[in-house]
Amino acid sequence: MQLDQQIHDKILRRDQGGLQLLYDNYLNSLYGFAFKVLRNHDHSEDAIQKSFLKIWDNIGQFNAQKSTLFTWMSRIVRNTAIDISRLKSFHVENTSDTLDPLVHKVGTSQINEDSIDVKNLLEHLDDKYAIVIDYLYMRGYSQQQLSDELDIPLGTIKTRVKKGIAILRNTLSKEQKIFLGFLSLLLLTLLFNFWKL
Repeated sequence: MQLDQQIHDKILRRDQGGLQLLYDNYLNSLYGFAFKVLRNHDHSEDAIQKSFLKIWDNIGQFNAQKSTLFTWMSRIVRNTAIDISRLKSFHVENTSDTLDPLVHKVGTSQINEDSIDVKNLLEHLDDKYAIVIDYLYMRGYSQQQLSDELDIPLGTIKTRVKKGIAILRNTLSKEQKIFLGFLSLLLLTLLFNFWKL
């Protein structure tokens, strides 16, 4: 019997040996999904614990015709991590994050590390736009990688990027100096990523 089938069957029968198999064989990979979103060890461990409980409680919803067990579990972990990242307490702990790789002083090659607080910027966006901007411009994903990771069509990713940039443009229009540096880099990166596809 294959490992995934063993894990599925044991958890479905409420045999805790299924959780042990899950832990022994998939913990590191699933932790990686959580850490990619949260960038914090404690929060990632919390996401894994919550995800394992969700897997235990919802194993009956798994459909082997639609995905592999690992894909199904990784989506649960990713969604749980995203939920944690949206909590107010998470934002308070991570308020020092800045958009320093993306913000340049106009007319110089130096990075202005204090110009824009990324959490503050992304709060102006709906989650569907903020997540796309976050993954593309702060986590280094290509549009195709993000499409695969979030299981969203590539065309939808491109539309959300354009809309998110438009919203940011309006938000930053009163801060002309910051706006020009940020938008220029976003547009250049967008064009670069678009032509890479």
